Amino acid sequence: MGRRDPTPLKPRLVLDTGALIALERGDPRVRAQLGAAARRGYAIVVPVLVVMEALDGARSPARLNQILTALDAELPLLPAIARQVAGLKRRAGVQGDADATVVLEALAVPGSAILTGDPADIASLLEVSGAAGRVPILRA
Repeated sequence: MGRRDPTPLKPRLVLDTGALIALERGDPRVRAQLGAAARRGYAIVVPVLVVMEALDGARSPARLNQILTALDAELPLLPAIARQVAGLKRRAGVQGDADATVVLEALAVPGSAILTGDPADIASLLEVSGAAGRVPILRA
């Protein structure tokens, strides 16, 4: 993946699967949200688990791959994040590994936000992590 890694201290807009699928399907509101976030200096990122889920649900995997090359980074699943996923999911009572990863990636860089198609699960995960209200949740 030839994309650059965003500066560690640069706030991120972390996309979940619903946001990425909406983007792949051409949702103009999601495109506008990404443009606004980029203008505000956010790195637009997506965890690799989200990429895997989105490719499974994409109407056009080729289109999705084009979109992925335009983002700032695909985030690999780091061991420090992976080790926290199961406990966070369990405490929040949610099922999605990708959603938990999105939350943990947003928490890893202060000032980050989340663009999601599932704000209820994201809010639950943020609540049990003690970060409710600290990470903006944008609806895709």
